[in-house]
Amino acid sequence: MKSLIISSALLLALPAFSRAGEVTVEPAPFEATVQLDGVLLPPGGEGLSFDLDRWSELKILDVKEQGAPIKKGEKIVTLDLEGIERKIADDKTAAQLRALELANAELDLANLKISTAWKLEVAKRAFQRTKEDLAYFKEVGRPIAEESAGRSVDRAKRSLEGQQEELAQLLKMYEEDDLTEETEEIILKRQKDSVEDATYLVKRTELGAKQTLEVELPRQAVDLEQGFKDAELTWTSQGELLPRALEQKSLEVMKLRLEDERAREAEAEIVADLKKMSPASPVTGRVYYWEIADGSWVAAEAAKFMKERGLIPAGAVYATVIPAGAPLEVHAFADEA
Repeated sequence: MKSLIISSALLLALPAFSRAGEVTVEPAPFEATVQLDGVLLPPGGEGLSFDLDRWSELKILDVKEQGAPIKKGEKIVTLDLEGIERKIADDKTAAQLRALELANAELDLANLKISTAWKLEVAKRAFQRTKEDLAYFKEVGRPIAEESAGRSVDRAKRSLEGQQEELAQLLKMYEEDDLTEETEEIILKRQKDSVEDATYLVKRTELGAKQTLEVELPRQAVDLEQGFKDAELTWTSQGELLPRALEQKSLEVMKLRLEDERAREAEAEIVADLKKMSPASPVTGRVYYWEIADGSWVAAEAAKFMKERGLIPAGAVYATVIPAGAPLEVHAFADEA
């Protein structure tokens, strides 16, 4: 950029120079020397990382030393697998519990489908019966009961009148005799008792009729009305609540199935992660920590965790295996200037 700016300045100055005298500018090659820091690195290597789906704790129990030779199939790091193995064991127990819970929920759903139809039918039948009972009471039952009460009183009164008439006839007949015999006295006493009984029967029947007309029938009417309202409310609410409860139970079973399916997928991924946590070197060569790529290698970053009890970052290239006999190349970076 500086050479361009200088060249532009010279061109702008040409008119001034041309007035004083001619100057000839000719293009010619030139050289510029730049000093760069370089590093000898292999052109390629096998970068190693843990591509895990679920597990994230990568604690090192043992690790190859930096620059150590390694054979194909040999371990570079040995990880602590206790946590993931415990997780897998816990997942198996959880899976068994989920299976039982799901089986119970599915059985409850099947029973609920049957009982819902039954309960709806029972509620509907109860509503229809109370409706019919109330209508019958209003149209037939109460009028008949009122008439029956009145007829009972009339019948008791007629019975009393008959007994009284019979007693009057006996008294009239026996009064004509000068002397009342003992048998006649007995007959009169019996008839008087019958009159008293008939009188009591009239009193009791009148009280019973009054109780029926003023207390029992009004109470029965209220009870039937309330029973009808209760049955109607039950039928209406059950018609909404029972199907809703069935739908809710169906959704709960669907949720349990989905949760079980997702949990099993997660468990399978954990098991797959366990298999990936015992990596072996893909080639014979030497181990170098961190990633060697694009002419760059910053081993100091890996040294922070590539040690016993160190934690490897998930997804990071923790080591690179350089194949035996790999050539070296000089890598250097020049800045923009």
